[in-house]
Amino acid sequence: KVVTAHSTGSASGGSSSRPHGAYVSRCVLDIDIYKNRPRIIEHTKKSNTQGWIGTEFEVLIGGNWTTYKSRIVQYLLQLAIITPYASLELHYKNLSDPRKDMSIRYGRRSEQMPPPAREVRHHPSSVNNLLVQQLLDRSSSKTMLKFLTTDLSAVGQSVAKRLLEQLEDDGFHDDLPPSAVSDRQITRLVQLLRASDAFKPPDGSCLSPLGEYNLNLGIRKVVEPDVVATARDRPGAYEGHPFIVEAAVSIGG
Repeated sequence: KVVTAHSTGSASGGSSSRPHGAYVSRCVLDIDIYKNRPRIIEHTKKSNTQGWIGTEFEVLIGGNWTTYKSRIVQYLLQLAIITPYASLELHYKNLSDPRKDMSIRYGRRSEQMPPPAREVRHHPSSVNNLLVQQLLDRSSSKTMLKFLTTDLSAVGQSVAKRLLEQLEDDGFHDDLPPSAVSDRQITRLVQLLRASDAFKPPDGSCLSPLGEYNLNLGIRKVVEPDVVATARDRPGAYEGHPFIVEAAVSIGG
């Protein structure tokens, strides 16, 4: 939306309807660039007489189609591979030469969607000064002991007590209110959290992997190879951030 506002100054629109929804909701939005807040220009609902399900977005972006056409087409192809459960369409109209009009469509090929990602608490190894400051400001915990065990993941009671003991020289103790923590103390806390190896691995439920079935199907339908092989590794973590690797190799097509 920010790109749209900068390049054309136009609003963006979207329509959405849930399964078995009685209506289709449509919203036209603009954005306040300075406050980074949406401005709702239009929000309407109409009867879903055709049983339509899904979400549509409409944006108008200024750019050089001749220069970037191949990149946009390639991006849409790659997107179709990793979202075989979605229907994707691209329509380009050349106002000066209709012969250059083009349309691309990738139909839905799968009814199996990845499980929705879950919101999880931040792992101690992934935090920085700004994030800890924000967590402290938003926390409803009354003590730092409670903050460490409830506002962060993978921190048990015994580990939290050991951490606070190591920070005693910096003014920390079990009953210290989060609101009383200074900038210098935040820096020391972050250093200890990122250096400690006492935590369990981060929660991987925030991941939403595509799955080998969908990845295989997406490649077969879009690339049409002679042979395709897919693989998915077990979840891993880097500096407190969980990740999972899904890979595919295809020959021919």
